[in-house]
Amino acid sequence: MVSTGWVNPLVLKWARQRLGLSPEDVEGLSKKLGKFYTPITAEELRNWEQGISEPELEHLETLAEIYVCPVGYFFFAECPQESLPLNLRGLSPEKKSKLSPLSQRTLRKFLELVEWTVSLIEEIGIDWGVEIQPGVYSEDMDVDILVQQERERIGFSPEVRNKWTDIDEAFLWWRRRIEELGVFCFQMKLELGDIRGASTWLAGYPFILVNHQDVEAATGRIFTLLHEYAHLITVSEGIVCDFRGSQLGQSSESFANRFAARMLLSHDELMERLRELGEDRYRTTRSDQVLDEIRQPFFVSRDVIAIMLQEMRLAPPDFYQKKREQWDRRKMWGKGGRKHLKKRERKLREIGFSLAKILSIPGKEGSIPLTELSYILDMKVEKVGEFLTWVRDEVRS
Repeated sequence: MVSTGWVNPLVLKWARQRLGLSPEDVEGLSKKLGKFYTPITAEELRNWEQGISEPELEHLETLAEIYVCPVGYFFFAECPQESLPLNLRGLSPEKKSKLSPLSQRTLRKFLELVEWTVSLIEEIGIDWGVEIQPGVYSEDMDVDILVQQERERIGFSPEVRNKWTDIDEAFLWWRRRIEELGVFCFQMKLELGDIRGASTWLAGYPFILVNHQDVEAATGRIFTLLHEYAHLITVSEGIVCDFRGSQLGQSSESFANRFAARMLLSHDELMERLRELGEDRYRTTRSDQVLDEIRQPFFVSRDVIAIMLQEMRLAPPDFYQKKREQWDRRKMWGKGGRKHLKKRERKLREIGFSLAKILSIPGKEGSIPLTELSYILDMKVEKVGEFLTWVRDEVRS
């Protein structure tokens, strides 16, 4: 092993392995980054990690983008201790190693954006109000009482639902109302069938991550959004992820599922719909077609109907688990229609209106270096000003 001291081969290897990437994975990802990054071959990477040869700075910039870390990491004498390690509540060590590279990278980008947002609030002196508190509710609390309180806080009612025209409008309504409570809601791409969402508190500020291509399009994202909101008001620390197949046997996941379902739909409303369809009696199973017919007027996902049928004892105790496993085997993810969005619209969807408001505060325009915004927003420096001008108009509308 030969090393000239330009970079630390051990750190190069550590940065890759912490994301569960193979050298071939890195090669493939480097080719997808576009013309502003230099592609890397698996053979080159192995040689760098063994100290046989050394990368150029342009290669390190590519690796930093793929590994979601600063270029400076690669020059450390020892593997760095990250300020927000990826410690996931309720996730067994063997499960963590099975997370896809995409989910690993997105979770780290989420934490990076969380850290940056908090530092931005503190550095430019923003008085950011948060109307919820961490861990103020217990998972032993009567879910109906909590749902009543949170429906009133958010302002949801069946009358509000009746005004929606499609599921995208429904999701936007829920997201905007939760953001108005001071919550930061981000949408990023997670591996389908791996993770649906995540949430965390940092320095008194709440954050939610939702998979932008979640199950059943926007109805699935609504469920995930409320599921993670439940974690925020019942958990005081740590990052919580909604992992497929991990709900059963975990009180926090089961509670968050029931909370999300009941926020969206009451037992009385569901029973009325079941009577209309002749489904108001116990059945050992129901087809997806029947679940879709039941949920049609409510702008909810199949998860909601399955969970509530089980709660109301109109289905077996393991009904939701079996349906969830069935959907996972069929890979029924992200098949809902999607509107074509412009790049700036996709970026606003990703960062959410809460962060957009901070970036649009009058008089604070010059407080954040353009190069820093370019990195965070993942866009060219010359495009940042144009994007922020557009965002200010969107936030005011």
